[in-house]
Amino acid sequence: MRTTTFPRAAAVLAAASLALAGCSGAGGDTGQPAPGGAPAALSVHANTANTYERNFNPYSPTANQGTKGMIYEPLLLNTPMTPGESVPWLAESMEFNEDGTVATFTLREGVTWSDGEAFDADDVAFTFNLMRDNPAANASALDLDKATAVDARTVEVAFNSTSFAFKEAIENTVIVPEHVFADVDPVEFTNEKPVGTGPFVLGDFSQQLYTLTKNDRYWNADEVEVGEVRYPAASDQTFNTSLQAGELDWAGGFVANIDQIFINQDPENRSYWYPGDGLVNLLVNDQKAPFDDLELRKAVSAAVDRDQLSEVAMQGYTPPAHPTGLPLPAFEGVMSDEYADAAFTRDVDRANQLLDDAGYAKGPDGVRTTPDGERLSFTLQIPSDYVDWVTMSQLLSEQLKEVGIELKPQGVSFDAWLQARGAGAFEMTIASVPMGLSPYTLYRAIMSSEYREDEGPVIANYSRFYDEEADAHLKAYAATDDEAQQQAALDGMQQIMVDELPLIPLLQSPNWAQFNTASWEGFPSEEDPYALGAPYQFPDNLLVVTRLTPAGK
Repeated sequence: MRTTTFPRAAAVLAAASLALAGCSGAGGDTGQPAPGGAPAALSVHANTANTYERNFNPYSPTANQGTKGMIYEPLLLNTPMTPGESVPWLAESMEFNEDGTVATFTLREGVTWSDGEAFDADDVAFTFNLMRDNPAANASALDLDKATAVDARTVEVAFNSTSFAFKEAIENTVIVPEHVFADVDPVEFTNEKPVGTGPFVLGDFSQQLYTLTKNDRYWNADEVEVGEVRYPAASDQTFNTSLQAGELDWAGGFVANIDQIFINQDPENRSYWYPGDGLVNLLVNDQKAPFDDLELRKAVSAAVDRDQLSEVAMQGYTPPAHPTGLPLPAFEGVMSDEYADAAFTRDVDRANQLLDDAGYAKGPDGVRTTPDGERLSFTLQIPSDYVDWVTMSQLLSEQLKEVGIELKPQGVSFDAWLQARGAGAFEMTIASVPMGLSPYTLYRAIMSSEYREDEGPVIANYSRFYDEEADAHLKAYAATDDEAQQQAALDGMQQIMVDELPLIPLLQSPNWAQFNTASWEGFPSEEDPYALGAPYQFPDNLLVVTRLTPAGK
C-alpha cells in the first residue's frame, strides 16, 4: 500500500491551537475589549457586498464567506503554502492503493455535527457520491466511481482512473451531513440553517451583517479562542473607510496607497502580506495565426516591461511573474535548479531582432506586418471594471508600440470578457490562472490538451496550447506518487513554460490580506508563511482562525 502519513499531526494541531473566547462586539475600534475583559469579536472583510443573501451551501457559487472553513471542514487540510504537507482534520489519515484508484480514510473519533448528530463514515461516503452524481458540486472534477463506508470510521473512495495527482483536492473535500443534504438539490439549496462540523455556527443574520459564533460541540472547542466572527457588508468605499478606522481585524481586498490609508495610523499593529496565488498573463490564441508562431510570442514577451506593470498598475504590491509561471513563495520547493535564478528582463533590441528574423517587416506607419501582409494590430479586451488591468492594457500598448505591434485596448463587461475567453473570440486579452493546490494543477490548467474542444467553449487552457510533450509530462506526473518522478515531470513542464510560452506571463496575482493585531495575533506573514492570508481563501481561513490568540496573551 502507498500511504500518506502525517507524523507532524500532533505538533501541527498543537501549534494551530485556536483562538478566541469572545462576545458579540458591537463594532468600533477592534483594539477595545468587550465588556468583562473578554476579547473582541474577530471582524472580517472577505468580499465586497452591499447586502447579503442567506446562503450557506458549500456547493453554491454564491455562498457567504466562512461557509467553507468556518462551518464546513475538510477531511485533511492542504494549503499551497506547504505543498505535500497534509494536516489531519476530520480524518486522521488517507491511504492510496498501489495504482492510485482507491483512497481509504480513517476518520477522527469524537466528531459531531453542530446539531448533535454523530459524524461518521456514512456522511463521508454520502458526500463523495453526491459529488459524483452532481458535477456542479464536484468543483475539482474528481473522477469518482463509488464511495463506501467500511465501518463507522473507515471510508473507501474508488476512482475510475489513477488519482495520485488529485491527492490535495481529495483530502480538501468538505463533508456535508447526509441527514440534511439527502433530500435537497445540493446546488440550489440555500442552507439557511447550516449544520456543520466546524468551529463556528451561524449566529445573527441580516442583509448588512452576519455573525458566526463558537460551536460548543466542536471536536477541538476547548482550544478555539475566537468566540465570534463578524462579517459586515461593505462596498469598496466603505471597506477602505472601515479598514482605515481600525474597524476590521482581518481583510482581503485591493487598497490603493495602503501605507497612507491603513498602515500609518498604527504601524505597530497593522500590516499586509500579498504572496502570489496565481499568474496574470497576456493571453493569445496559440492555434490561430499569427500567434501560432512561437517567434512572435517570444518577441512580445521580450518587449514587455513587467517591472513597469508591477510598479504602475499594481503599485508594487505584486512582482513580475517568474518565467516558469510558478507563484512564489508557495512553489519555490519544486523550482528546477536550471531556473532558480531566472527572471524576465525587457529587451527591445532582442524583440525587434526576433521580429525581423521571422519576416515581420515594419510598414510606413511603423506597424509591422506578417509575411502575408497582415498588420500586427490587435484588439486587447479587458473587463472595464478591472482598473489594474485597464492600466496594464494601456502600458502594454505603449510598450509593444516600440517594436511595431499595435494594441487597441477595449473595455468590455465581465460577462462579455468571460464568454470571449472561453470561446476563443479574442485577439489578445489579459487573464489569470489560479495556482490551485499544487504545481500540477496550475500547469494542467495552462497546457493540458484534455480541455480541447473542437466546438464550443473551453473551461481551461484558454490559450489553446496543445502539445504532445506537455501532455506526456502531465500524464507522467499523474501516474505516480513517487516524488522524484513527479519532480522530473514538473521539470519538463517548467521547460515548456520557459521555451514554448503557452501563454505570456506578466505578474504574480496577489493573495490580498491585511491584518490588524490590536486585538488578535497569529496571522500568517512573510516570516511565518504557514497559510495564505486572505480571509476568502479556503481551507487556509480555517487554519488561520485556529492559530489566532488574543493580543498580548
